Amino acid sequence: MAGLRSGGGERGVWAMSAPSRWAAALITLALAFGLLAAVPAWAGGGADCDINSGNADCGIHDIDPGDGGGGGGGGGGGGEPKYPLCSSFVNSYAGDDPPSPDWIEVTCYLTSDPGDGLISIWVEPRAAAEQVARTLLARIKFKPITIGLAPKGADAMALVGMPVWLWVDDPSETTYGPASISAGGMRLTAKATSVGWVMGDGAEFVCGRGTEWKKGMGGDPSPTCGHTYSKRGTYTVRATTHWVAHWTGYGLSGDIPFQLTRTRQLEVGELQVIIKRGG
Repeated sequence: MAGLRSGGGERGVWAMSAPSRWAAALITLALAFGLLAAVPAWAGGGADCDINSGNADCGIHDIDPGDGGGGGGGGGGGGEPKYPLCSSFVNSYAGDDPPSPDWIEVTCYLTSDPGDGLISIWVEPRAAAEQVARTLLARIKFKPITIGLAPKGADAMALVGMPVWLWVDDPSETTYGPASISAGGMRLTAKATSVGWVMGDGAEFVCGRGTEWKKGMGGDPSPTCGHTYSKRGTYTVRATTHWVAHWTGYGLSGDIPFQLTRTRQLEVGELQVIIKRGG
């Protein structure tokens, strides 16, 4: 067996439930768009059979269109089937029978070396779609936020008992979202939902984007996100941005949570009042 087929009946792809057919088509399109890891195909191109025949052993391949031929007698390539790496699928099962009738049988390379051969595994339809979504997600070059902090300045010193303001400095699509990408019938939109702060003195809390401190705001506490230190010292401030990527495609949808972290050092000093006696 090559390509994809359903575990649910004798009519191959035509016996699939609707989500299974969509997931199978999604994998095929994902290969065409390069969304699943593939390795050079084995020789002997072309489809195994006509999928319209209803043959249970029909395979669904992504076909490389080849060079298309050229002047002077160059033969146009019909293409070769490409297969994903088995490790591309996050929820799979290797066995004679699927765990559930709607699981999809996928032929894949055991390793990145084609010489190690092809095997067949069963893949849950949602897991197959989610893996394509995760590969799409990896195409967006997300970055941790730049920590906004007042008192401002790389060498600025905070003071014991004085409020420190915290915010997402210069937010963008790739640091706070939303960021979107589409390919192969799949659409994904990712956006940050919150920022978790660890202040280095035992304090931990969650905020949104926060409010940027600007000149003239004085020494009042931040209305949205801030902290006050009680002891002097050098503290490591850690900001973790929590994201959710929502994907939809081929009748399926889901959410992928992830997070990115940035740290910076903050020096906290103590203001001392020196009383000088006259005389």
